[in-house]
Amino acid sequence: MSKGLCLYSFETLYSQLNNRQPVSFKNILSSVKESIEDFPQKAPLFVTWDKDHDLRGCIGTFQEQPIESGVKRFALTAALQDHRFSPIKASELPNLSCDVTLLDNFQPITDPMDWEIGKHGLRLNFEINGSYYSGTFLPVVAAEQQWDKLTTLWHLIRKSDYSVSKSQTVQFYESGLANGTLQLETYEGLKYSIDYEEFAAWKDGS
Repeated sequence: MSKGLCLYSFETLYSQLNNRQPVSFKNILSSVKESIEDFPQKAPLFVTWDKDHDLRGCIGTFQEQPIESGVKRFALTAALQDHRFSPIKASELPNLSCDVTLLDNFQPITDPMDWEIGKHGLRLNFEINGSYYSGTFLPVVAAEQQWDKLTTLWHLIRKSDYSVSKSQTVQFYESGLANGTLQLETYEGLKYSIDYEEFAAWKDGS
């Protein structure tokens, strides 16, 4: 993946919070000897901010985005508009790390256990009584949380704002997949991560 994409995310947020003109995407890539040819021109993507190893914001899209504008957009929305958290403040920057994940290889599955922890992300959509529910976990989530497959699938339902007992989780998926009211999809991701210390070192040398 690309260190430059993470530096661009940090630079975008740093400049926004400190009211400064950001270094351009092109110049950032050049400074770390990368080019736009090193990654797809468009891709679904997510930007994740962690603070002291705890989630601080994560927003992205499954729609293909131009990489430069997509990373800039979701670096800011994940930091400032994730409804689960208050907006990140400038004073928090030294405690942050950033992940940029580009998504690919989307595959619908008919067996809820037909995926690999650490390799696959999951995307869930289903309908019950005219209401629609959806949720996703990036490929790193199950491994980072040390969840097994059953626990991951159960938490994915909960993330969609629906509730079933853990013991009924597999049956819930199998029934929905069989009758067509539920769709479960795997995907893979190309991820790079940096922390503020790496960003600051780059900033001092740029």
